[in-house]
Amino acid sequence: MFNKKTKIVALVLIAVFALTVAFAGCGAKKEEPKQEPGTAKEEPKQAKEEPKKEVKPVTFKLAHVYAPDHPFSKGMDKLVEKVKKDSDGKLIINHYPAAQLGSEKDIADGVVNGIVDMAIIGPGELGKRFKPVLVFDGPYVFRDMDHMQKVTNGPVGQELWDQMAKETGIRALNTLYYGTRYVTTSKVPVKTPADLKGLKLRTPDQPLSVANAKAMGANPTPMALSEVYLALQQGVVDGQENPIPTIASQKFNEVQKYINLTGHVVQATPVVISQKKLDSLPEDLRKILVDAVNEIAPEINQEILDNEKATLEEFKKGGMEVVESDVDAFRQATQSVIKEFEDTWGKGLYEKIQEVK
Repeated sequence: MFNKKTKIVALVLIAVFALTVAFAGCGAKKEEPKQEPGTAKEEPKQAKEEPKKEVKPVTFKLAHVYAPDHPFSKGMDKLVEKVKKDSDGKLIINHYPAAQLGSEKDIADGVVNGIVDMAIIGPGELGKRFKPVLVFDGPYVFRDMDHMQKVTNGPVGQELWDQMAKETGIRALNTLYYGTRYVTTSKVPVKTPADLKGLKLRTPDQPLSVANAKAMGANPTPMALSEVYLALQQGVVDGQENPIPTIASQKFNEVQKYINLTGHVVQATPVVISQKKLDSLPEDLRKILVDAVNEIAPEINQEILDNEKATLEEFKKGGMEVVESDVDAFRQATQSVIKEFEDTWGKGLYEKIQEVK
């Protein structure tokens, strides 16, 4: 049996032991859970999503003076859709037909000033800025539409367009066939230049057009297109000269008896672009645009050629007489115009064009 003193000692020892264990527990470091090598514990990071950059499409303005139902205008509608599709919406062309952005002069100025990016502009207007293009309105420069395309899309045309881009900032991408100009008359059929002698022939108010008419034997009478129908109807003038689509749209066949197939001008109308805007495009978009124009242009040209043939048949059915004019005689008679204007468009250019086969 323990005496009272022994019990006190034992209780003291137990208390000391308990305190020792308690202090040991407080000083021990809590062991962290073991981790696999190379997988150090990291604070969870919240993933930052980069804001998506919205790529804005490149937009171009395309303008001309032709009505929405004209083959030129319908062809440009096709161009707009093709470029949008082929570029996946990266290049958008906004089309402004029917002189919405002004006259042909306004549009040409717009291309030069960077207000308009693309346009369809005739050689008469382009020629005010780059005279060699005036050769396109010369008599019998092109034999037919195929010859026109070979010239304008070949080495001769390329040299011409390069020089025009350098001097004016306007680049031709391709050339459209506007039609072949024929003489219509109310009194007599015209087979040779002698048949035009003494006849008043309406012409555009342009030096080259006036010179052509005079060389063909007529008395040229410059007049605005809007005034021609009434002038023909009232006998103020005896005839006029225009491509078949224009004759039809202006209804000149209603007040003219003969359509004389002189074919004195195969008219070419360039599709142009600001050289600066073309250069600003990334290479892939530039190729898409150029390829699209080169694909659409021949389709437009063929449509106009087909329309000419169909419309001529309609003229016949309507009572108009179709006269097979002596083209060689008219070509010979108008050689004087080539000599007269060769200093304007540059000596040797007409001959270069004739050499293209």
